[in-house]
Amino acid sequence: MLKTIFYSLLLAGALSELCYAQISEVRAGITEYDEKTVAIGWGAGGGRENSIGLNAEVIFNPVKFIDHPLAPRPYIGGMLNLSGETSYIGAGVTWRADLSKTIYADLGIGIVLHDGTRQVFTQENLRSEGFNALLLRSQENISLGSVALFKPQLTFGYQLNDKWAVEVFAEHMSNAYLENVNEGVDSLGTRIARRF
Repeated sequence: MLKTIFYSLLLAGALSELCYAQISEVRAGITEYDEKTVAIGWGAGGGRENSIGLNAEVIFNPVKFIDHPLAPRPYIGGMLNLSGETSYIGAGVTWRADLSKTIYADLGIGIVLHDGTRQVFTQENLRSEGFNALLLRSQENISLGSVALFKPQLTFGYQLNDKWAVEVFAEHMSNAYLENVNEGVDSLGTRIARRF
Protein backbone atom coordinates (compact mmCIF):
# COMPACT_ATOMS: atom_id res chain seq x y z
CA MET A 1 0.00 0.00 0.00
CA LEU A 2 2.87 2.39 0.80
CA LYS A 3 4.35 1.65 -2.62
CA THR A 4 1.07 2.62 -4.27
CA ILE A 5 0.91 5.89 -2.34
CA PHE A 6 4.56 6.67 -3.18
CA TYR A 7 4.05 5.95 -6.89
CA SER A 8 0.83 7.98 -6.89
CA LEU A 9 2.61 11.02 -5.48
CA LEU A 10 5.52 10.57 -7.87
CA LEU A 11 3.20 10.33 -10.87
CA ALA A 12 1.09 13.26 -9.69
CA GLY A 13 4.19 15.45 -9.47
CA ALA A 14 5.48 14.37 -12.87
CA LEU A 15 2.13 15.06 -14.50
CA SER A 16 1.33 18.32 -12.74
CA GLU A 17 1.21 20.13 -16.09
CA LEU A 18 -1.97 18.20 -16.91
CA CYS A 19 -3.70 19.96 -14.03
CA TYR A 20 -3.80 23.09 -16.14
CA ALA A 21 -5.60 21.32 -18.96
CA GLN A 22 -9.38 21.36 -19.04
CA ILE A 23 -11.09 18.13 -18.03
CA SER A 24 -13.12 16.64 -20.87
CA GLU A 25 -14.67 13.70 -19.02
CA VAL A 26 -14.44 11.49 -15.97
CA ARG A 27 -15.19 7.79 -16.07
CA ALA A 28 -15.40 5.21 -13.31
CA GLY A 29 -16.48 1.61 -12.94
CA ILE A 30 -15.42 -1.92 -12.10
CA THR A 31 -12.66 -4.09 -13.56
CA GLU A 32 -12.19 -7.84 -13.62
CA TYR A 33 -8.42 -7.87 -13.14
CA ASP A 34 -6.61 -10.88 -14.64
CA GLU A 35 -9.87 -11.78 -16.30
CA LYS A 36 -10.84 -15.36 -16.94
CA THR A 37 -14.49 -14.82 -17.91
CA VAL A 38 -13.82 -14.31 -21.62
CA ALA A 39 -10.21 -15.54 -21.64
CA ILE A 40 -8.83 -12.92 -24.05
CA GLY A 41 -5.45 -14.63 -23.88
CA TRP A 42 -3.08 -11.69 -24.44
CA GLY A 43 -1.53 -12.03 -20.99
CA ALA A 44 -0.21 -15.15 -19.31
CA GLY A 45 -1.88 -14.48 -15.96
CA GLY A 46 -4.53 -17.10 -16.62
CA GLY A 47 -6.71 -16.06 -13.71
CA ARG A 48 -4.11 -16.51 -10.96
CA GLU A 49 -4.89 -13.05 -9.57
CA ASN A 50 -8.51 -12.95 -10.78
CA SER A 51 -10.17 -10.22 -8.73
CA ILE A 52 -12.37 -7.14 -8.88
CA GLY A 53 -11.08 -3.57 -8.82
CA LEU A 54 -12.41 -0.03 -8.96
CA ASN A 55 -11.31 1.77 -12.12
CA ALA A 56 -11.26 5.55 -12.68
CA GLU A 57 -9.88 7.86 -15.37
CA VAL A 58 -9.82 11.61 -15.93
CA ILE A 59 -9.60 12.54 -19.61
CA PHE A 60 -8.47 15.98 -20.70
CA ASN A 61 -9.31 17.97 -23.83
CA PRO A 62 -7.34 17.13 -26.98
CA VAL A 63 -3.79 18.35 -27.37
CA LYS A 64 -4.10 22.00 -28.50
CA PHE A 65 -1.38 22.08 -31.14
CA ILE A 66 -3.05 19.29 -33.16
CA ASP A 67 -6.22 20.53 -34.86
CA HIS A 68 -7.78 17.27 -36.02
CA PRO A 69 -10.86 15.23 -34.98
CA LEU A 70 -8.55 12.34 -34.01
CA ALA A 71 -6.20 14.48 -31.90
CA PRO A 72 -4.96 12.53 -28.86
CA ARG A 73 -6.50 13.27 -25.48
CA PRO A 74 -4.24 12.88 -22.41
CA TYR A 75 -5.57 10.96 -19.42
CA ILE A 76 -4.60 9.93 -15.92
CA GLY A 77 -6.16 7.04 -14.07
CA GLY A 78 -5.79 3.90 -12.09
CA MET A 79 -7.30 0.81 -10.57
CA LEU A 80 -7.64 -0.08 -6.89
CA ASN A 81 -7.85 -3.83 -6.44
CA LEU A 82 -10.46 -4.75 -3.83
CA SER A 83 -8.85 -8.14 -3.07
CA GLY A 84 -5.37 -6.85 -2.27
CA GLU A 85 -3.94 -8.03 -5.60
CA THR A 86 -2.16 -5.69 -8.02
CA SER A 87 -3.30 -2.05 -8.15
CA TYR A 88 -1.91 0.59 -10.51
CA ILE A 89 -1.85 4.26 -11.42
CA GLY A 90 -0.78 5.75 -14.73
CA ALA A 91 -1.18 8.16 -17.60
CA GLY A 92 -1.35 8.10 -21.36
CA VAL A 93 -3.26 9.26 -24.42
CA THR A 94 -6.44 8.07 -26.06
CA TRP A 95 -8.01 8.59 -29.47
CA ARG A 96 -11.77 8.58 -30.09
CA ALA A 97 -13.61 7.58 -33.24
CA ASP A 98 -17.37 8.08 -33.48
CA LEU A 99 -18.87 4.97 -35.07
CA SER A 100 -22.40 6.41 -35.13
CA LYS A 101 -24.32 9.19 -33.38
CA THR A 102 -24.41 7.20 -30.15
CA ILE A 103 -21.60 4.60 -30.40
CA TYR A 104 -17.88 5.40 -30.17
CA ALA A 105 -14.57 3.61 -29.76
CA ASP A 106 -11.48 4.75 -27.87
CA LEU A 107 -8.00 3.35 -28.45
CA GLY A 108 -5.51 4.27 -25.75
CA ILE A 109 -1.93 3.63 -24.76
CA GLY A 110 -0.38 4.50 -21.43
CA ILE A 111 2.25 3.67 -18.87
CA VAL A 112 1.32 2.49 -15.40
CA LEU A 113 3.16 1.95 -12.14
CA HIS A 114 1.93 -1.05 -10.15
CA ASP A 115 2.40 -2.61 -6.72
CA GLY A 116 2.21 -6.25 -7.87
CA THR A 117 4.86 -8.96 -8.05
CA ARG A 118 7.73 -8.09 -10.36
CA GLN A 119 9.48 -11.45 -10.32
CA VAL A 120 8.77 -14.50 -8.15
CA PHE A 121 11.95 -16.46 -8.92
CA THR A 122 15.08 -14.51 -8.00
CA GLN A 123 18.27 -15.62 -6.28
CA GLU A 124 17.34 -13.55 -3.23
CA ASN A 125 13.82 -15.02 -3.07
CA LEU A 126 15.21 -18.52 -3.51
CA ARG A 127 17.55 -18.07 -0.54
CA SER A 128 14.96 -16.45 1.72
CA GLU A 129 11.84 -18.49 0.83
CA GLY A 130 13.06 -21.74 -0.67
CA PHE A 131 12.12 -23.43 -3.93
CA ASN A 132 8.86 -25.04 -2.77
CA ALA A 133 7.51 -21.77 -1.35
CA LEU A 134 8.41 -19.93 -4.55
CA LEU A 135 6.80 -22.62 -6.68
CA LEU A 136 3.58 -22.19 -4.69
CA ARG A 137 3.80 -18.38 -4.96
CA SER A 138 4.38 -18.60 -8.72
CA GLN A 139 1.05 -20.43 -8.99
CA GLU A 140 -0.68 -17.56 -7.15
CA ASN A 141 1.12 -14.43 -8.40
CA ILE A 142 1.83 -13.04 -11.85
CA SER A 143 5.47 -12.02 -12.49
CA LEU A 144 5.09 -8.66 -14.26
CA GLY A 145 8.84 -8.09 -14.64
CA SER A 146 9.13 -4.36 -14.05
CA VAL A 147 7.34 -1.75 -11.96
CA ALA A 148 6.46 0.33 -15.05
CA LEU A 149 4.25 -1.37 -17.64
CA PHE A 150 2.68 -0.44 -20.96
CA LYS A 151 -1.14 -0.46 -20.95
CA PRO A 152 -2.97 -0.53 -24.28
CA GLN A 153 -6.74 -0.21 -23.91
CA LEU A 154 -9.75 -0.57 -26.21
CA THR A 155 -13.08 0.97 -25.16
CA PHE A 156 -16.53 0.86 -26.74
CA GLY A 157 -19.09 3.36 -25.49
CA TYR A 158 -22.76 4.13 -25.89
CA GLN A 159 -23.91 7.73 -25.35
CA LEU A 160 -27.08 7.89 -23.26
CA ASN A 161 -27.28 11.68 -23.78
CA ASP A 162 -24.92 14.66 -24.16
CA LYS A 163 -23.42 14.19 -20.69
CA TRP A 164 -23.59 10.47 -19.83
CA ALA A 165 -22.34 7.29 -21.48
CA VAL A 166 -21.79 3.65 -20.57
CA GLU A 167 -18.64 1.82 -21.66
CA VAL A 168 -17.05 -1.61 -21.82
CA PHE A 169 -13.28 -1.89 -22.09
CA ALA A 170 -10.44 -4.37 -22.38
CA GLU A 171 -6.86 -3.62 -21.38
CA HIS A 172 -3.54 -5.40 -21.28
CA MET A 173 -0.51 -4.64 -19.11
CA SER A 174 3.02 -5.85 -19.83
CA ASN A 175 6.57 -4.59 -20.17
CA ALA A 176 6.74 -5.51 -23.89
CA TYR A 177 9.72 -7.80 -23.18
CA LEU A 178 11.95 -4.91 -22.16
CA GLU A 179 12.90 -7.21 -19.27
CA ASN A 180 13.29 -10.99 -19.28
CA VAL A 181 10.19 -11.58 -17.16
CA ASN A 182 6.95 -10.50 -18.85
CA GLU A 183 3.88 -12.59 -18.09
CA GLY A 184 1.46 -9.72 -18.65
CA VAL A 185 -2.15 -9.50 -17.53
CA ASP A 186 -5.53 -8.80 -19.14
CA SER A 187 -8.53 -7.03 -17.64
CA LEU A 188 -12.12 -6.38 -18.68
CA GLY A 189 -14.44 -3.78 -17.25
CA THR A 190 -17.49 -1.63 -17.49
CA ARG A 191 -17.94 1.96 -16.37
CA ILE A 192 -19.99 5.11 -16.68
CA ALA A 193 -18.61 8.28 -18.23
CA ARG A 194 -19.58 11.88 -17.46
CA ARG A 195 -18.67 14.51 -20.05
CA PHE A 196 -18.15 18.18 -19.30
